[in-house]
Amino acid sequence: MIKETRIDYNNYLVKQLPKATVFLNKKLEVVHVSDKWIQDFELTHDGVIGKKISELFNQMSKGWQRDIKESLKGKRSESSYETYLTKENKEKRFEWTNVPWYDEKENIIGIIIQTEDISQKILNELQLEKLKSLLAGKSEIAKIGTWEYDIEKDSVHWCEMTKKIHEVPEDFIPNIDTAIDFYKNGYSRNTISMAFNNVLQYGRPWNEKLQLITAKGNEKWIIASGKPIYDKDKLVGLIGTFQDITEQVLSETKIKESEQLLKTLIDNLPINVYIKDIESRKILVNKAECDFAGVDGPNDILGKNDFDIYDKKTAQAFRDEDLEVINTLKPILGKESICKAKDGSLTSILVSKIPLLNAKNEIEGIVGMSLDITETRKAQRELEEKERNFRSIFNSSYQFTGILDVDGAFIEINETALGFANVTSEEIIGKKFWETMWWPQTEAIKQALKKSIKAAAKGKFVRNEVEVYDKDQNKIPVDFSLKPIYNEDNKVVSLLAEGRMITEMVAAREKIKESELKFRTLYEMSPVSFVLYDYETDKIIDFNHSFESTFGYHKKNVANINFWELFHNRSKQYREQVRIELETKGTFGPYGEKLINKNGVEFSVIINKSLIVNKKGEKQVWTIIQDITESEEKERQIREERKLLKTVIDNLPLNVYIKDEHSRKILVNKAECDYLGVDNAEELLGKSDFDLYDKEIAQVSRDEDLRVMISLKPILGAETVNKKKDGTITTFLTSKIPLKGEDGNAYGLVGISLDITELKQKEQELRSLINVTSLQNKKLLNFAHIVSHNLRSHSANFSMLLEFLVNEKNEAEKKNIVKMLVDASNNLLETLENLNEVLAISTKINLKKSSINLNKNIDKIMKTLAVPLKKEKVKIINTISDEVCISAVPAYAESILTNFITNAIRYRSHERNPIIKLSATKDNGYTILSIEDNGLGIDLKKYGDKLFGMYKTFHDNPDARGIGLYLSKNQIEAMNGKMTVTSTVGVGTTFNIYFNEEN
Repeated sequence: MIKETRIDYNNYLVKQLPKATVFLNKKLEVVHVSDKWIQDFELTHDGVIGKKISELFNQMSKGWQRDIKESLKGKRSESSYETYLTKENKEKRFEWTNVPWYDEKENIIGIIIQTEDISQKILNELQLEKLKSLLAGKSEIAKIGTWEYDIEKDSVHWCEMTKKIHEVPEDFIPNIDTAIDFYKNGYSRNTISMAFNNVLQYGRPWNEKLQLITAKGNEKWIIASGKPIYDKDKLVGLIGTFQDITEQVLSETKIKESEQLLKTLIDNLPINVYIKDIESRKILVNKAECDFAGVDGPNDILGKNDFDIYDKKTAQAFRDEDLEVINTLKPILGKESICKAKDGSLTSILVSKIPLLNAKNEIEGIVGMSLDITETRKAQRELEEKERNFRSIFNSSYQFTGILDVDGAFIEINETALGFANVTSEEIIGKKFWETMWWPQTEAIKQALKKSIKAAAKGKFVRNEVEVYDKDQNKIPVDFSLKPIYNEDNKVVSLLAEGRMITEMVAAREKIKESELKFRTLYEMSPVSFVLYDYETDKIIDFNHSFESTFGYHKKNVANINFWELFHNRSKQYREQVRIELETKGTFGPYGEKLINKNGVEFSVIINKSLIVNKKGEKQVWTIIQDITESEEKERQIREERKLLKTVIDNLPLNVYIKDEHSRKILVNKAECDYLGVDNAEELLGKSDFDLYDKEIAQVSRDEDLRVMISLKPILGAETVNKKKDGTITTFLTSKIPLKGEDGNAYGLVGISLDITELKQKEQELRSLINVTSLQNKKLLNFAHIVSHNLRSHSANFSMLLEFLVNEKNEAEKKNIVKMLVDASNNLLETLENLNEVLAISTKINLKKSSINLNKNIDKIMKTLAVPLKKEKVKIINTISDEVCISAVPAYAESILTNFITNAIRYRSHERNPIIKLSATKDNGYTILSIEDNGLGIDLKKYGDKLFGMYKTFHDNPDARGIGLYLSKNQIEAMNGKMTVTSTVGVGTTFNIYFNEEN
């Protein structure tokens, strides 16, 4: 700083001053200036001398100007700061000091101003301040504090942050002992004590993760570090840091927990998650992937590729996808694939594969996720099926149905509504509801419909009775409704419009009006007394004619009658009880009572009361009074009749029982007890059919009971089969009638069953007899037609020959006619023998069958037919086992076999040697004999319906009589058997003969 002495500085000396200095005269003009000053302010010496200071600094602050003026008065100013703008428009800061300039006589001749460029100093100070602030901020954020220990003074210094970490006051002065005591007893305190000792003895620094207990008792994790400080190789102290890492430790703990949670979450995700390296080997898999691959744990699958797990084609497809992701770095998202395992099982999956990049953005593999959507696709198919079902139901509904948007435009409409108006869906969809052709096109109707749609769109259910036009422009009454349809957020998204034709209901309403009129008529004519009185005043309002005649009151006096005057000696308390029940239940009764008529005569009645509220809101009571004088006498008679009825029921040859709603028996008669083998009814009461019968039979009975009680429709005369637990089976004729309660619902049923087991057996026998008789009748009728036809032919032939014989004169011709008569006679005889044989079969109904060894019978016939068999070179192939027996009439069996084998010889093909194949099988109660030949065959299309007819022949064989197949068919049918045939012309024929194994 410049001292206030009067020194005469010459100009040269001033220029050499090391500090920027300028001398001003009293006019504040520059007289002397140092080079340093010229340099600092980027001026020139010549451009400064003689200039006023205000010209050089045109932005002088008022404070500086004031200090300069004060200096001319002899006052020395304090240092201050000013800014200066250089030629490059850079702002500089300088510190100035003003002192008076004295001459040798101590007169003030001007001012001496010294300046110092402090721009860099201020910048450095600012930076230092910023660094300190930043360091303090980082220290605050990182929770790092410092500490120092002076060995010579044996003192410890903690910074503010260190004190915060220890939660001690700012004025707390620590020492070595108190500092160590903050560490948690045990490992932490032992470790810090040893570290402090080692640094003092050996100069070893430390950096330890320890725990301390703060002054407030809080437990914290810290990193404590310390190192020695030396002065010329002498240990003079220690310096170190504290870092509060409690949050970091807790965070690491949470991270570990989060990692475990993430692993648990991934393992429990319903999707397969895996990571593959660039060779498509799996390096991480979750539990779902292990389960999908059918392995017990990750170790069974890690390091393997898809070729080790899946079908080759599937594995190659997966590898191609992996390579696509690895090469393009583009993910595959939500791709649907079919996965085929090595066991052949197919699974639909939704696959996503994402490139796995390292910190250098290099590909290291892929992250894969797959979701088994097999069930989803199945569910989609089911949903589509449900949609089809919905469409079917929607379109087959008998009522008009449409779905509208909230503005009233059609979205859907069913076929019933389209058919009603004779329009197509294209004409309706998108159209406003009120613009459709079935509405009367009036402005009032349109506005009413718009108003209804707005109300429904706000969540209101709208229902009205309206009239619409059908396709023929007929007015049809309809019950019309609009229902809001909500989404999952409970927001109305559409409207359901429905219309039900109520033509019949409107007609029914008119009938109801008629019924009301009829009710009023019945009310007046009813023999039961009806009385209506005011609930509050007890004054009688109305009564019917029966009340008038019974009690002797006239409607002219109705206003003067109090209802309770009819009762005899009834207390106020009783009346209050009636009121309470009417208030709480709405009804009172039925109850017995003694009433007095106008003439004072007392009689017994049953009274019922109902509380009603009329349109005006007035409470009124309907009272029904029934004279039971006669009925009491009838009840006595009924009790006697019930006793008699019980006796009758117990002696009925029918099983009678009553069941409750759970099908438990609550009443049984004696016949039911006898059937179930118990001595008295108590052993059955409370039991269900599951306690008495076979489980399957009991379930059928329970289902019947439920159907009767739910539908309220009886089962009458149904034939049922009961199987008791001992295996006994009985056939019943069962009826079940619902027992209805006062609410109209069934509370049980009455069951009646008749044991018809013997009757069914007789019925079966009778049916069998009828079937046999019917069959015999058909056969006899057929036989009669055959006899009539055949005998008529023979008689006509005889008549004609006899006529020729009478009229013939030539003896030779007469002999010829006589010979023809003899031939005709022989033919007639043969015909009669055939008819006799057929008649013998048809008239025998109780044929006795016996067990016949089939091969023995065939061998017998082979011997009989040995000559023709040998002559025609017939080859017999018999594959029938010697143990095979048939149940048949022996004569019939022999006849049948002979006929079919003879036919096979007779109708052989002359182009090849005849072969006859014989085989036998068993099926469904039949032994089936198959006789196959390679003969001429039969054209079944042409002759199939005539094949087994009498005298029907199908080849030009002179030996054919047309009787063999007819007889064989009748014989097999007489034994309850049957016969089938297959044949190809020129190839051969196979007859299958079914011998019934039952008698």
